[in-house]
Amino acid sequence: MTKRTLAEEPLLASRSFFPHWRPAVVRHADLDPHGHVTNSVFAAWLDDGRYALLREVLRPLLPPDDLPALASLTVDFSREINFGDAPEIGTAVLRLGARSIVMGQGLFVGGACAASAHSVTVVMDGRTRRARPLTDAERAALGRFGGRPG
Repeated sequence: MTKRTLAEEPLLASRSFFPHWRPAVVRHADLDPHGHVTNSVFAAWLDDGRYALLREVLRPLLPPDDLPALASLTVDFSREINFGDAPEIGTAVLRLGARSIVMGQGLFVGGACAASAHSVTVVMDGRTRRARPLTDAERAALGRFGGRPG
């Protein structure tokens, strides 16, 4: 599977594209010596956004031992975030493969996109510890969170 960047998926920089939102909080501990939020915190916030959607939509449909697992993450950084900013994470399902959930995300402060991300998540079978196919019910539930073009 080819990973797509913000240049290839410019809709990831548009707030209106995302159907699922989660706020983030800038803590003093998140800052580097220059007063900017560190890149690792961006990745943690994106993780929070992905798993908020997966907890709400996918987890209720999973057998107790199955769980989502991140297989790939690409982040493009486009602006800094500072203490006092109020970042929000937008998340959309871009594509559903046989065994994969491809998501796009945008990390926004106001109307400005500070970072975008492209990720692949799989559902791991709790017994075999391997990715398993998505069920029809899982696909239908996740399909409701596709991005909204334009």
